[in-house]
Amino acid sequence: MQASIKLSLKKALPTAAKLFTFSLVMIATHGCMTLSEVKLDANLEATRVKLMEGAITRDQAVIQPLLAPDFAWREDDAPLDEEPYDFWNRHKLWPQFGALLKEKPVLRNGLMKVPKNSGKESYKGPKLAWRQVGGEWRLAYFYAGAPQTP
Repeated sequence: MQASIKLSLKKALPTAAKLFTFSLVMIATHGCMTLSEVKLDANLEATRVKLMEGAITRDQAVIQPLLAPDFAWREDDAPLDEEPYDFWNRHKLWPQFGALLKEKPVLRNGLMKVPKNSGKESYKGPKLAWRQVGGEWRLAYFYAGAPQTP
């Protein structure tokens, strides 16, 4: 009887070791994927926070240095004398701008975009994105989206 227990134990140990090793690999791999999806670049996070502060106070001096040189705020051609802040004031877009800044961005085609589904062709709502300029994250665009009908 003792011999059969030893034999069963010898067969079971390699299987248990393989299962244990496999479990560790799965936990480590899954943990790494989760961390990389959740963790944001510290520079991007700092830019987001500054932009949120600027959106709350509507402070152009805070926002302006955080915009990419080719920042876009309209999907059509803006008049030459129009600033994004004028457009946002006229269309009451500040709350929408602030709300989008609070969302967690996702990386798509070198841009950090919000909301998550804004990359789909069917999406017609408000969206914004950041891109790197000289190693720093800058706001590339903020589009209000299609006008909402009541």
